Amino acid sequence: MKQELKAEESPETTGKRTKQKREKRDQHWGWVPRMFVKPRSTLARVNAQETAVWLLPMLILAVMVLLAVMVAAPIKRVNIQTGATVPDDFQWWSQERQQQFLQAQQNLTSPTFMYIFPLLTGLAGYLLFWMICSSLLYLSLTLAGSRTSNQKVSNLVAWAMLPFALRELVKVIVIISSKRLVEDPGLSYLVASDATGIMAWLRGILGQVDFYGLLFVIFLFLGAVPLSGLRTNKAVLATTVSLILMLALVGIPSLISAALSGMGGSGYYFF
Repeated sequence: MKQELKAEESPETTGKRTKQKREKRDQHWGWVPRMFVKPRSTLARVNAQETAVWLLPMLILAVMVLLAVMVAAPIKRVNIQTGATVPDDFQWWSQERQQQFLQAQQNLTSPTFMYIFPLLTGLAGYLLFWMICSSLLYLSLTLAGSRTSNQKVSNLVAWAMLPFALRELVKVIVIISSKRLVEDPGLSYLVASDATGIMAWLRGILGQVDFYGLLFVIFLFLGAVPLSGLRTNKAVLATTVSLILMLALVGIPSLISAALSGMGGSGYYFF
């Protein structure tokens, strides 16, 4: 009997299934522009999916990160070679220390430091953000009484992160047009770059606060409230709690960078 059923599902059935998968894939691509035009209805479609549909937005984000790294690398190399990265008090350093610094700067012009490390750091940052934010939101909604699945929450967070891909694209345009790197992302300029301790942590948080971060928050609320199945006030509260916890976490890398290198908030950023 099983063999007969398998025989019935041969070329024509297989072709239909392949066509359906292709149509679904094309439909997901259509969600990308719709996210910025009709976010509520697009997120409703995302929430209706029972399977994983997070790959496409994460792939787009990865491509944008790669593009930003490729564009920034030549400018980083020029800055190092022309001495733009030399500290203000460099002339007062000992000759041995100056040579060590210059040698270290030369090492930074290798492809590993120009391309591989920035790319891995950028990709890992967004991946960790997606995983942690999805976990926190799922936990918060579950504790509030929601019965939604972890898979659906992961899909929602991934699609809500599309503004970050737009952020990377704008970064690329700014770098190309100005021939300068984006050194103070978001509102991080409100805190000195050599800040330490709690101020370095605050600088890391402010570095994520911009238009694209606000758009992410809006998308997350638009999707999380109906997805949760809870009353609006409970869903809003649960989502707000997860976002506050996430915001506190994104400042930690800057704090660690300040503690280890003494370079303030100029180190690692999630975005």
